[in-house]
Amino acid sequence: MDDDRVGTVIADRYQLGRVLGRGGMGVVYEGTHKWTRRKLAVKVLKSTVARSDIALKRFFQEARAAAGLSHPNVVDVLDLGLDETGEAYIVLELLEGETLEALLQREGRLSPADTLNYLLPVLDALSLAHEHAIVHRDIKPANIVLSRDARGRLVPKLLDFGVAKLLARADPGTSSPMTGPGAMLGTVHYMAPEFVMYDDIVTPQCDIWSMGVMLYRCLSGVLPYDAPANTTVLVMIASTDHKPLHEVVPELPKPLCDAVQRALQRELDDRYKTINELVIDLMSAANQSGTPLTAASVMAARGSMLPASERPHGRDLPEFEDTDRDEDTIAD
Repeated sequence: MDDDRVGTVIADRYQLGRVLGRGGMGVVYEGTHKWTRRKLAVKVLKSTVARSDIALKRFFQEARAAAGLSHPNVVDVLDLGLDETGEAYIVLELLEGETLEALLQREGRLSPADTLNYLLPVLDALSLAHEHAIVHRDIKPANIVLSRDARGRLVPKLLDFGVAKLLARADPGTSSPMTGPGAMLGTVHYMAPEFVMYDDIVTPQCDIWSMGVMLYRCLSGVLPYDAPANTTVLVMIASTDHKPLHEVVPELPKPLCDAVQRALQRELDDRYKTINELVIDLMSAANQSGTPLTAASVMAARGSMLPASERPHGRDLPEFEDTDRDEDTIAD
């Protein structure tokens, strides 16, 4: 049982406290460094998947991908490794705050101002990931923590690069998936139609679709595609048109609805090609409607709108071993 680990020490320096969360591959504990007494989050690979070499590679890929980005809106990775018993772990900064999913569960829908102030910094982080040829592939409200810094300022943080795809450096527009045929990564409601239908098309536009779903849900309180069964949701995404956002919430500014609609275009030629394009339209919509934005959101938007050659980059990412033949399924 996961709770049996509470109070134990991993890697001779991290004492595990209460369970903070459980995912498809790992359990996250509140941890304390034995010497510095700093509070941390310690993610330990589940014993049920620890025997899989592929799962282990993906587990460490999450840490390396996030650490390499070095972005204020990506969770900080502080350590990783195998302890003396061979148990895999990642040490992350401990975030104070709630997930966007928890907020939406409580509030239902958000104002355009709150939606953009929460998501523009995340879009900047995602833009940087794409510049490093990383497609997150699991963009959803549960993977965004609305944390606060030491001064109480909002700092949205993007989590969980565990199913990220590192695209071939020579051709960042195409890549084979990390999974075998029929496998599934991510959460079905946020999956792009091309990934649902073909599962061998992985581009930054997959993340743009997922951001479109998240914008739609934040602004309306409902998902563009929803059904009791996941298989039905997948069929809907692949073959039907969603109800346009302006019909669900007629009072929303039209330019904002238009931006969400373009992010959710089934045909790749009709969808935004880059995060930059999406952010430009979101900022234009905010300006036209007088939507108030925080200074942090404006700065993040300006950063993501800069050409790649003019914006600061994260650290050089290490090379990763390909894990395309994984047959594990993760849909939590």
